[in-house]
Amino acid sequence: MKLCSYHFIFLFASCSIRSSAPLMYTTLMTSTNKIASLTSASARSLHATANHDGNENNIILQSECHCGKVVLDITLPREYSSDDADVKFLNCRCYSCRRYHTASHVSYLQVPRGQISINSPKMLRKYTSSCSSLDEGTDKVMERWYCTECSSKLLSVVSTTITKNDEKSEREQSSDCLVNLGPINSDTIPQAHSRRWKEQLKQIENNLHSSQEESPSCRWADVLPSNTEMSYSARRRMQLPYAKMWSGSCECGACKYEITLKRLTQLQHCYCNLCRKLSGSPYSTWLPVDKEHFQWKQSDAVTLVRTTPVGQRHICSKCRGVLTIVYDEQPNLIWPCAGGLDDATLPDTSGEMGMLLSRVCHICCRHLPPWIDLPEDDTEKLPDAC
Repeated sequence: MKLCSYHFIFLFASCSIRSSAPLMYTTLMTSTNKIASLTSASARSLHATANHDGNENNIILQSECHCGKVVLDITLPREYSSDDADVKFLNCRCYSCRRYHTASHVSYLQVPRGQISINSPKMLRKYTSSCSSLDEGTDKVMERWYCTECSSKLLSVVSTTITKNDEKSEREQSSDCLVNLGPINSDTIPQAHSRRWKEQLKQIENNLHSSQEESPSCRWADVLPSNTEMSYSARRRMQLPYAKMWSGSCECGACKYEITLKRLTQLQHCYCNLCRKLSGSPYSTWLPVDKEHFQWKQSDAVTLVRTTPVGQRHICSKCRGVLTIVYDEQPNLIWPCAGGLDDATLPDTSGEMGMLLSRVCHICCRHLPPWIDLPEDDTEKLPDAC
């Protein structure tokens, strides 16, 4: 049976649950992998029956959370022009989007809400926050929807406060949704569509808040090490003449930390499926810090969740922001997510930021989505983690 659009409308009408809903994580992975894969397979089988719905002019994209319990089917025309008003691709680098997704930016597919169906709408909850791309001075907010089981960030919808008959105020959702591109399964994207997505995402008008004045911390996304006359082995041992104090937090501010940087660190941009699903963004960026130089300043909402057989992540139980990775084989290190760093504590220029880096690399590139091009620079592009 095809999940109709009214399931989607039911989702937004019925799930007005506060953002601090308790976590219901499973201790992933080995014990739940089979369950997750069966759930995912069942959902795919159900959708496959009606994927084209007799209309060969359409394609069905699938977006799936990490645990496999939420699957979105997005119907798009097989052929559409780049100026099609109903289908748009956007990059947003505003502070709220970067902080919620703990990433340099988030990439969205804007699509009419009636073109999305969801297999398990009750598994979704929303976190409501602002977005600088919304009209200033209005009552619009961004409802950001995530999987309650694994915290994967899947889509957003704009809502507006409407007062009816001078009485009770209600929230009215936009007719369009912003689907996060990060969790979309690459094998459901036709090659021709990937090329069009790349073209649209490179257009200036589709890159919101992309200037340094609007989004100054995005400089870490493109920065390179400045001490290139030294070898990497020498740079990684290099101590700073005096410590740098950085701070970071989740979007809601319930989890805050402080870093005392005493030696050069590095940036690893990761494109693995897990990072893209949990963040909802094209990639996540991680930097290693000595654990003794990392301190939680506010941690009531911090939850340590095992997300792989070899590592755990600190995740906010209120806004579901992913803050760090802790690997079992690296007991003395913690890897904060660069997207959670506070803008005000970072260096003023890219050059100064580069002076604090021993290395910048792109990892898990074998999982690179087909709508992303790696930068043409001298950074390492590695197929797997390092």
